[in-house]
Amino acid sequence: MAKADVPCLEIALVFEQRSSYLRVGYSEEDCAALPHDGEVEAVFTTLEKLGHHVTPVPGIQSLVQQLAAGNGMDWDLVFNMAQGLHGPAREAQVPALLEAYQIPCTFADAATMALCQNKAVTKMALNEYKIPNAPFRVIRAEELGADVSRITAPLTSYPLFVKLATEGSSKGVESFNKINNSTELEPAVQELKSKFPGQAIIVESFLPGREYTVSILGTGRDSRVIGVREHIWQKLHSTGDIQNSNRSGLEFASRKCKSSKGDQLVYNDYHDMTDPQVRAACLVALDAWNAFACRDAGRVDIRLDADEVDPVPNVLEVGVPICF
Repeated sequence: MAKADVPCLEIALVFEQRSSYLRVGYSEEDCAALPHDGEVEAVFTTLEKLGHHVTPVPGIQSLVQQLAAGNGMDWDLVFNMAQGLHGPAREAQVPALLEAYQIPCTFADAATMALCQNKAVTKMALNEYKIPNAPFRVIRAEELGADVSRITAPLTSYPLFVKLATEGSSKGVESFNKINNSTELEPAVQELKSKFPGQAIIVESFLPGREYTVSILGTGRDSRVIGVREHIWQKLHSTGDIQNSNRSGLEFASRKCKSSKGDQLVYNDYHDMTDPQVRAACLVALDAWNAFACRDAGRVDIRLDADEVDPVPNVLEVGVPICF
């Protein structure tokens, strides 16, 4: 039931349900960023319990049909859970469409969504604001047949890390992505190229320190950190036992470890927020959040550049739309 001082709103809930796309032939990797059925249901139920009238809109095609039929004229707000499936600015498609119809929606606007979708452009913007991130080079799609060592020559020390420029949820990340020496670089780039043709690739310095996901609520001066999750790397021994080892063994989140229970990646959600490293990570995350004009809620992924004293927090990714 709605509280007395909270008006009842007409809210459209836009989402892509993972199970629906799996049924029509999309792969698990294609659907990696999409919410599970239970997540959509939880948001829908919560909004209804708050007293709002909620219209489910399953994907951008359904949204286009609703808008074309004039149904959007009655909506006070769109709660945007859409991630998009096609195109390098797919996360921006729903907000852009709603902006054209002048319908307000939750979370970042289309410009911020498009900026954060492309990690290469994100890093360029971070550099402009002097917000730390790993040194990098971009191998554009049309350059994938070029001399990789020449393009990446400014990155003078190993290890390096290769990843897709416009993907999230660790898509395309396996054991080969960490490059320990020059002989591993070309094969790793070619591996990504063969699996994801036509996509730009980022080569960046590998950051060996602690990794955090910093959750942020609010917009502008009202933005604040509401939680910090640390990624804890574990080592799988020959006996099959998993043991904490401070990032020995697995040193980054692969698609497999994110999608498997009981694997080598676990999380710690309980922190002393006065710890200097945690505090420094939160400050950098808020700097990035506000520089990109993010709003409402989301996350910033941070990794420290060393395991030593006074490491520098570096931004890995600015996470909009919010992941449920």
